[in-house]
Amino acid sequence: MASGLEWREEYRLGIGKIDQQHIHLFEIVAQITDLDAITSTKEELKAILVELSRYMKEHFSEEEVYMHQIDFPEYEYHRNLHREIIEFVNTSVTNSPTLAMIRTKLKFIIKKALIDHIVTEDMKYKLYAASLKENRFDECLVELA
Repeated sequence: MASGLEWREEYRLGIGKIDQQHIHLFEIVAQITDLDAITSTKEELKAILVELSRYMKEHFSEEEVYMHQIDFPEYEYHRNLHREIIEFVNTSVTNSPTLAMIRTKLKFIIKKALIDHIVTEDMKYKLYAASLKENRFDECLVELA
């Protein structure tokens, strides 16, 4: 995939399960970018988008458990961002009448909802967890199984 929407090591948070989920989100995105623009149908794209939405909800739920366990001070703000992303993905896809429009919106969605969210917002709880460790509050750190 050479779309600029591929996983990069700089996105790694160092939280095993969350990193694996982020990688899987990028794998789902790859399925979308690999669809042929001429022969692919709107139904094929929608099926992948349904999986993306489902998996994003699952991932966000687990991410929220982690943030709650470390008592992340921006938990509610981050949780609301998750809700906004899911809503934006769902309305953008369902309100787009053509495959081309869905693809165009999807590139924006993926950049904003996946890459920017990881690099900007998820890094905040990574740094917070690291500060707990530095302050010897190791018992507060929780690794998702």
